[in-house]
Amino acid sequence: MERLNREVTLLEMRTEQLRIHLRSVPAYSTDARKVRCVLSAMRTRIRTLKRFARAARVVRRGKATLH
Repeated sequence: MERLNREVTLLEMRTEQLRIHLRSVPAYSTDARKVRCVLSAMRTRIRTLKRFARAARVVRRGKATLH
C-alpha cells in the first residue's frame, strides 16, 4: 500500500514538471504533442493506481495484486 502511494506521489510530481515544460514550448510543436501523450498516459496510470489502492483497502483479505 505504501508503495502505491509513493508511486502515485512521484507520478503526480512528474506530471507537474511536464505541465511546466509544456507551457514553455510552442503549442503545436512535436515536443508538445509528445508531452501531452505522456501526460495522458500518466493520468491514466495515476487513476488506475488510486482505484487499486482504494480496492485494496476495501478487500482487506489476502494480498491484492495488480495483475
